[in-house]
Amino acid sequence: MKLRPLLGQFGASPTGEIAAQSKPATRFLSRARLLLGIKIFLTALVLGLLIITIKPREILNAVIGARHELVLVSLALVIPNLALRALKWGYLLRRVKPEAPVSEILNTLLVGFTFAVVTPGQLGEFGRAFFITGRPRLELIGLSFIDKWYNLMAIVLGGSLGVLLLPGLVFDGNAYLFVSCCVLVSIFWAALILAIASPRWIRDLLYAVNVMLPYRDKIKVLLSGLDPIYRRQSLILGGLGLLHYLNYIVQFYLLVLSFQSIRIFDAYRAASATIFVKAALPISVGGLGVGETASVGFFRLFGVSSVAAFNASVMLFSMNILLPAVIGVFVLLRLRIASENGHESSAV
Repeated sequence: MKLRPLLGQFGASPTGEIAAQSKPATRFLSRARLLLGIKIFLTALVLGLLIITIKPREILNAVIGARHELVLVSLALVIPNLALRALKWGYLLRRVKPEAPVSEILNTLLVGFTFAVVTPGQLGEFGRAFFITGRPRLELIGLSFIDKWYNLMAIVLGGSLGVLLLPGLVFDGNAYLFVSCCVLVSIFWAALILAIASPRWIRDLLYAVNVMLPYRDKIKVLLSGLDPIYRRQSLILGGLGLLHYLNYIVQFYLLVLSFQSIRIFDAYRAASATIFVKAALPISVGGLGVGETASVGFFRLFGVSSVAAFNASVMLFSMNILLPAVIGVFVLLRLRIASENGHESSAV
């Protein structure tokens, strides 16, 4: 039986049905492009205002006069940073795909950086799921979310403590206010630590909620990445996320120190608060602009000049996000060429 007459019996045409299905997708893409355009505009605006306020010549002179040996040490720490990210992502991926080669783990991680650099909150990291074969795509997107979740937990744990200890807020203020905030942060910490130590409870809760949701079958596949995560796996993922976060803080400290002296405890307070705010306000592309504004504001509390805080934040972004993203572009091109060659071979 031909397809067109069959559709005609139900009062539909193939072209009409395809057009109807394509309209929501077209609207979604239009909104996504508009949102990305707004994010790019906001990023350029905030960054431009900062540069004008600080003055481009001062920024350049500070870079020239920096202690370049400390900058190089910070740059070298990109290697353990990426290694920790790769270990965590590979550990997660091999829970559902034990045969995943190291090349696939590294390639998808770097491609994720490329997509993340142009998306707010680095949500483009989920794009790594589209370059892995042999597993449902929704499951792989779920794994990417779990990977990001453990990164965020480390940021929230360290950042909430850093904000609490900032001078001029509650640390040097009223004792009753400080104690109250300590209690709230302790409760928050306890909840996050419980989530890390009891992943099965979180999994069961999400599955129970999913029963009441539409598209529950697809969401179930999305949540299936939690199935192989028990306490031991959760603690390993949490430990890797924490090590990555601490390495990031050390990089930030060394970069600020290359421009101006600062105590390591003060650097921790300002850096952790900056990273926390940057993660909490995903309103710009790759967090650029927001991170620099927060860095200038928080480091100023410890006598660090605006130019030093700005340069350190930009360098940190360039090392840990922009550099892997550029490498990811070449990986993406290589994967695309390999895919096209594979299609041509199969066609022959």
